[in-house]
Amino acid sequence: MGTTRATIMVVDDDLATSTLISHQLRSLGYRTVCLGDGIQALQQMAIVQPDLVLLDVMMPHMSGWDICRQIRTSFDAPIILLTAKDADADIAAGLSAGADDYVTKPYRIAQLHARIEAVLRRSQQRARLRPAARTGTASAAGSRSSSAATTAAQTPEVVPPTTLATTPRPRLGATLREARLRRGVSLYQAEQVCRVRWDYLQAIEQEQWEYVPRARRRSAIQAYAAYLGIPLRYPQPRRSSFASVAAPLVAVALMLVAAVIYFF
Repeated sequence: MGTTRATIMVVDDDLATSTLISHQLRSLGYRTVCLGDGIQALQQMAIVQPDLVLLDVMMPHMSGWDICRQIRTSFDAPIILLTAKDADADIAAGLSAGADDYVTKPYRIAQLHARIEAVLRRSQQRARLRPAARTGTASAAGSRSSSAATTAAQTPEVVPPTTLATTPRPRLGATLREARLRRGVSLYQAEQVCRVRWDYLQAIEQEQWEYVPRARRRSAIQAYAAYLGIPLRYPQPRRSSFASVAAPLVAVALMLVAAVIYFF
């Protein structure tokens, strides 16, 4: 069973995924709060006060790494990144951002459970080892944090405006995501029909093109769009610049040959 009915905040923009994770965690005895993006998570941290945050990396507006860094500036709750990004550089980036652990999808619930329990144990041990003399300081800090949280709750944005202002608005990805949600299918269900990995489909929806291998990118987008009934309009390739200059070059060459024959 979950450690003393710990509350876990699940932050994942895919509703089917967060619902599945929440169901699994509740069956293990945890309380769960599911949120769809990082801005909501930052706004709700002081209100929910989770014992642990389970955080996806690929999300709109803010990546899991950025959310992790912002949580770390104000809260001590342990963070586990749960993501399909499994490259060594991704894992290193996540841990450097302040995560306590890193679990890759697809995951096994038994392993995830063990990692959650291990992180919670370490968090509780750190809390017990804090000197009693710091209790007053912690209380004062808690009051300031509560006051700051109240102010933040009244403010429409927790993230500096420049962070969101520089984030490009999704275009094709948003269209595909909206079409999928209208159909009421999950990424996993779409994977079965499209024969494209669900994490590639998620990356396409979020326009994180570098995540999908270049050799598969166009075919994956076409298959997904065809499944959702979204017409694609790729820009027509321009006529070869060689063709546009070939004729004049040939004419000049023929003139030179004629001149050589005439004079020699």
